[in-house]
Amino acid sequence: MLNFLFKRIIQACIVMFVISFIAFAVQSKLGDPVAEMVAITASAEEKAAMREQLGLNDSFIEQYGRFLKNALHGDLGTSYFFKRPTTEVILEKLPATLELVLAASLIIIIVSIPLGVYTAINPNSILSKSIMGMSIVGISVPVFLTAIVLINIFSLHLHWLPSYGRGDTSSPFGWESGLFNWDGITHLILPAVALSSIML
Repeated sequence: MLNFLFKRIIQACIVMFVISFIAFAVQSKLGDPVAEMVAITASAEEKAAMREQLGLNDSFIEQYGRFLKNALHGDLGTSYFFKRPTTEVILEKLPATLELVLAASLIIIIVSIPLGVYTAINPNSILSKSIMGMSIVGISVPVFLTAIVLINIFSLHLHWLPSYGRGDTSSPFGWESGLFNWDGITHLILPAVALSSIML
């Protein structure tokens, strides 16, 4: 068991390293981030000072090495889009992400386990074959495409559920959550169903 966990941890570290390297390389080719962070009226000297402050004049290897070193200490740098520390932005968005993961996990548990048990007990029934067929479709279709279909049906045509946003939130335990009011829950239904579809 420990050997299995160790291998999984090593694999996860390798995957994160590769993904971070690719993302860092792509981001470095998307243009000058300083242009997004300073005012249009900023002088060339101000832009040059900003580039020096952010270390953008260094080589790619130096920049990536510095990123890895800082990341190990919990510093993911500055978000060029939000113009704020990346860690701060992630922590701000984390509650909504955890809500979505929780809702999708509940759907998977509540729906998948009973259907899986029924299919195992009655493998040759028409319902079991239908369940298997829908499961294959759910695995095969990308989540974003499932989301588009759900939005098209339940939001644009039937007008039953909202198509975007988080809805009203409250802070009963010190963090904002949409799980404690109906509007927040209705905004969570479509993305949770779409995310869970790949595991049903």
